[in-house]
Amino acid sequence: MRMTLLVVCLWFATSPLWGKIVFHSDRDGNLEIYTMSSDGSNPMRLTFNKADDVRPAWSPNGQQIVFHSYRDDDQREIYVMDADGSNQRRLTHHPGVDAYPDWSPDGSQIAFTSNRSVNGNHALNIFVMDTDGNNVRQVTNVGFAQQPKWSPDGEWILFMEGEIFAIRPDGTDLWQVSVPKPNTAMDLGGWSPDGKQILYVEAINSSVNATTPIIATLAPDGRAEVISWKRVKRPLKALDSFSFSADGKSILFRGKKDFVKAGVKGDPWNIYCFGLIDKQLTQLTDSPDTDSTPREWNPLLSVSPRKLAPTRWGEIKTIK
Repeated sequence: MRMTLLVVCLWFATSPLWGKIVFHSDRDGNLEIYTMSSDGSNPMRLTFNKADDVRPAWSPNGQQIVFHSYRDDDQREIYVMDADGSNQRRLTHHPGVDAYPDWSPDGSQIAFTSNRSVNGNHALNIFVMDTDGNNVRQVTNVGFAQQPKWSPDGEWILFMEGEIFAIRPDGTDLWQVSVPKPNTAMDLGGWSPDGKQILYVEAINSSVNATTPIIATLAPDGRAEVISWKRVKRPLKALDSFSFSADGKSILFRGKKDFVKAGVKGDPWNIYCFGLIDKQLTQLTDSPDTDSTPREWNPLLSVSPRKLAPTRWGEIKTIK
């Protein structure tokens, strides 16, 4: 028993993934993938390409990172690498767009957005593939599906298509998560670690300086239904690219202290953490350009995800 505890303690002490955030940044000239400790310290650059590498996401065990890259003739393709940046390899090989990857919680599949033709349809849809890039199959059949996010129990995939929707990985039981307004969803943050809430961003006229984070709370009895929507107080003037922290008590995002008109250089985009309980705002990066899309992983934070049963759309609740 003593030896087991010693091994576990040594692993935690030496693991390079003790509470880390992955993000992309152009602080070194073009968009590349970085990691840092959860408090913003120890930033480490993982990719080194003339083309942009963006939209990183952790594997469930924190040992790998999936992302999409423009390194192949300016064509968006999906890549995976070890968490230290080594062993980079391409997963998709298609002339269409393959982007916005997200790992299934059991580590066996990756969801992504693509406009690859299926039955002559070149619209953006959600697809799922095995983690080696094989066995690609289509999930949605809509017009502009983006930013898939797996639920913690693996039963649902969120996506954005004007509004926020959830669907089974086999393409069944589609239901709407966001308040039904025309084209108000601007960004999808994803699920809380316990699977009880969903974070997304509502925008007015698709303007980044008029965005509001929304937390949708799901029915406690497991029905696929939102029972309430709550606006989160805007901690900065301009903000987007949200995600829940690993413990679900905060939200991570990129933001600006001030917002200026397009074409005029103002404050840089940096990564912030905002406590949902204590309302404390913490700036995690201090980049001269743009840091974005933070996603946190922590080996000490385990959850017991709930399962949702499909249902018809529930009665729409008023945002309070």
